[in-house]
Amino acid sequence: MGSWTANSDAKLRGPLPFEARRQPEPAARSTSAAPSKSSPLKLALNDWLDGVVEGTREKYQEQRVQEEKVLQEEILIGRFSSQFCRDLFEWFEGIDERFNSRFGGHVLSVSILGTDGDRSVQVLARPVRSQERIAVLNYQKETKSVGLHMNCGSSAKPAEEIRLVLFAESAVVAEIGEEHYTPEQLGRKVIEDLLA
Repeated sequence: MGSWTANSDAKLRGPLPFEARRQPEPAARSTSAAPSKSSPLKLALNDWLDGVVEGTREKYQEQRVQEEKVLQEEILIGRFSSQFCRDLFEWFEGIDERFNSRFGGHVLSVSILGTDGDRSVQVLARPVRSQERIAVLNYQKETKSVGLHMNCGSSAKPAEEIRLVLFAESAVVAEIGEEHYTPEQLGRKVIEDLLA
């Protein structure tokens, strides 16, 4: 009777609750730690890179700033040089007629050749019939300059390269020695030298 009662009680109670079931033992955790991202070797490499970068920056900073300045100036000079020459050649257009009209005789003759970007101007001066003087100016795009060749009869001058330099970051001027000339001032100088 006793055993029957015990078995009957077990059947009546049903299966044990989930919490009461025997749970598997958790796996033992590994005691070996993952490698650190900030290992001594990596820290040393970072310190070395920081030092080299900072030293290089200090050593070459001034030179790099100067190079950048020169580069920006070259860009601006290239942008304004063609405009300078357009203004110069436009100034020469018709100057011979105005001069001759005021002088009362045919002394100057101006010829403009070529197209924009590859133009040249030739100025012929004949103050007296026995003297003929010629000045030729042309824009040299590669060197951003104005080439000047002047032949004053027996005193021919060697070809001259007139540099165009940046002025106030908004225009260029022609540089001859220590003097600077706008397009109109350069045109005046050429004619004055021819007639001197």
